[in-house]
Amino acid sequence: MSDGSRKGVILFIVIAVIMLVATLSTVILRIMLTQTRLTHHQVSRIQAQYAARAGVNYALDMLRTNNANWPSTGEYTRIMRRSGAVSPDFNEGNLPASIDRVEITVYNPGSGPSNTRRISAKAVYTYTP
Repeated sequence: MSDGSRKGVILFIVIAVIMLVATLSTVILRIMLTQTRLTHHQVSRIQAQYAARAGVNYALDMLRTNNANWPSTGEYTRIMRRSGAVSPDFNEGNLPASIDRVEITVYNPGSGPSNTRRISAKAVYTYTP
């Protein structure tokens, strides 16, 4: 083999190795970005779940203390927001940025087990990748 053909083969091998490394780097980077997005989405979902639980606990506390905005009869919904709520809805400044609002519904007496009131909460959250 002459020096010219050896240089050509070596050049071909070097270019192939560079392309292989670039391809593998791209694949690894894409996997990392996908995992990052999934993790952020999962964190938002968990925050929403805990915000909804907090809404139920808040409603229970308001009903126990006979708060005027939480009547003991009738079915109604209250909305918890980070800011900008209009009465009878309320603000909770400690909500995470991903939570838009928590909708708390208190149902009529007798709608829950043992003639109690059923309470449900739904957290509306946004996920921006």
